[in-house]
Amino acid sequence: MQTLSPNLDRLGAALRALRQTHDPDPQDKTELGAKCLAVVISQLSEDGLAKEDLQPLIDLQASLRDRRKGLRGDGAANRRKGAAPSEAFLGRVAAVIDLLVKAGYEEGEAAQTILRRLLVAGVSPPRKGGDARGWKRLLEWRADLGYGLASEEGSEEYKAFTRELEAIPPNERVKRVLDEQLWDRRRRPG
Repeated sequence: MQTLSPNLDRLGAALRALRQTHDPDPQDKTELGAKCLAVVISQLSEDGLAKEDLQPLIDLQASLRDRRKGLRGDGAANRRKGAAPSEAFLGRVAAVIDLLVKAGYEEGEAAQTILRRLLVAGVSPPRKGGDARGWKRLLEWRADLGYGLASEEGSEEYKAFTRELEAIPPNERVKRVLDEQLWDRRRRPG
């Protein structure tokens, strides 16, 4: 059996422990490697290796971290993921709910349909409202809009988006709104 230096033995034990306790994420194959790299950098630094000698490993670690952030959707394009929707966004959502109601959906069914699509896109329901169910809060915001209680920004966006929806041929409106997620500005062409 090969005898390892105490430092190398300690490093091996740390890497082994990481491997044994790591629950692999099938979406991100680099997660364990990144954690192991952090252990190696830490151990080499503790052992007195100069920072300039470690810099390539530190740069690699930063690169992996940035790449993993991008894979999780933490980039600029998804910076609002999980944040409360803006008033303008809620105006567009209210216009979509109105379109679905006109197409024969029940109000609750329309709100649930659009909320499911919002959640898949990473958009939270409105925080304001007296109900724990997000789709009910969407309907409450829509009711406030109908009573003139919504913000000017939300009202203006509702009117503008309703005009955009009316420009779509009637037989295509519902399908295009649901399939193409027209309520999502990030998906708009040009």
